[in-house]
Amino acid sequence: MPSAVSPKSELRSHIRSARKAMSPTELDFSNKSLILAFSAMVRAASARSVAAYVPLAAEPGGPALVAALAVAVPTLLLPVLLPSRDLDWARYDGTLTPGPLGLSQPTGPRLGVDAVRSIDLMLVPALAVGRDGTRLGQGGGSYDRVLPRVTAPTIALLHPGELLPSVPADPHDQRVCGVVVGATTGYETAHLDWTKGCAIPHYWHSIGLSANDGG
Repeated sequence: MPSAVSPKSELRSHIRSARKAMSPTELDFSNKSLILAFSAMVRAASARSVAAYVPLAAEPGGPALVAALAVAVPTLLLPVLLPSRDLDWARYDGTLTPGPLGLSQPTGPRLGVDAVRSIDLMLVPALAVGRDGTRLGQGGGSYDRVLPRVTAPTIALLHPGELLPSVPADPHDQRVCGVVVGATTGYETAHLDWTKGCAIPHYWHSIGLSANDGG
């Protein structure tokens, strides 16, 4: 008798299939709108250091994300996957090298897992996020290890349809403070939604409005 598929696995499969089904035009519009909106947020917040990720395939942000952020912020940290599935960090210096599991990683000196404790803003990958801030990742658990170290606002980039009323969660799952949801046509703009995952100071809500206006 086949084993039951978990709600998380079902949702992961659904989101991955939906991303693969996006047309090149839809994917391009979404990625460009996400980059514009998040870059505007970084500038509006006068962030000096941001931790981000290198998108894979149809992951939100696309191949131009890292280069755009490197222009928008003085210090950009990118993750290095450790054998434990935890994440080390290195400053992006303009070059990436192939890493495990098909990831691209920065080539600079390793700064340690605690480097994210002093950043101004963090961008995390996600397959989906619930309105309460619960994040559904790829299943490796890396960011569930990282997020408890971060005191800065944490933002996930999503394609349309990936901000959900709720997502399945386990006790160890970590929440994010907000999401930026992309747009798939030229008649729309990406929009920022703060979740219930973090207590955000009023100042950041003002930054959010600025980011939306700039998107």
